[in-house]
Amino acid sequence: MDVSVIIPTYNRAHLLYKSINSVLEQTVSPKEIIIVDDFSTDNTKEVVESFQSDKIKYIPNARLKGANGARNTGILMAKGNYIAFQDSDDIWLPTKIEKQVEFMVENPEVDMCFCSLKLINSSRGMVPNRKIEPEEMEHLLERGNFISTQTIFMKKEVAWNTLFDENLKRYQDWDFCLRVSKKYLVHHLDEVLVNVEIHNDSISSKVSEIEALKQFFKKYPDLKESHLINKALYNKVLYYNESQKGMRFNSTKHFSKYLFYKVVDKVFNERDRV
Repeated sequence: MDVSVIIPTYNRAHLLYKSINSVLEQTVSPKEIIIVDDFSTDNTKEVVESFQSDKIKYIPNARLKGANGARNTGILMAKGNYIAFQDSDDIWLPTKIEKQVEFMVENPEVDMCFCSLKLINSSRGMVPNRKIEPEEMEHLLERGNFISTQTIFMKKEVAWNTLFDENLKRYQDWDFCLRVSKKYLVHHLDEVLVNVEIHNDSISSKVSEIEALKQFFKKYPDLKESHLINKALYNKVLYYNESQKGMRFNSTKHFSKYLFYKVVDKVFNERDRV
């Protein structure tokens, strides 16, 4: 298998070295490592060039496109028949590629597999926290995302046919995996092969959750009513909108619904929590 690893980066020079090094130190080496620099203003280029590896391809964007524009650039340039995504601030365990390649060879009907990850500085710990079966994949993804991009290993044509939505402000990985699960076979390799450390300058810390949810539910209107947790999140959006308009009664109503759906979901849907 020829594997292309895609790493989008933006002003992460201080973290990028460990991320790239964890890919170069894999027990099964990738065909290429495509680093798409999304118009960084720090010394990212110098960090990349310090490796002096012929596997590394450094692609500087001419303008700021965002992480998913950078990922799409990497997908379209990839020469491998399989694609794996890495983030510029995370660490792969040494056998990640080896174990995912082995899984895909043994299961050629699978279009995408993902491993579990460990959140280093979070009480949540491992994500997902249990084995996800293929037959429940789409249903659970409709409730929320548990597949992070740096855990994904997939056929290139699937990535090419799906691509990331560059217009979404947040939840792009959720959107990407949800679309893949509706058309292709996705399996979970129930083993931690990625370590993730949450940083204060992550996308989720910069983009309003409410605005991102509003945009997401506009793209997927059916999800607003599909599960209790989504009903709760949608009422959270409505509460925020009504409170901003000064409509006290409406905002109180939506906040009460938000709490009600959240509590009921927690009581009755414990198995679905991943």
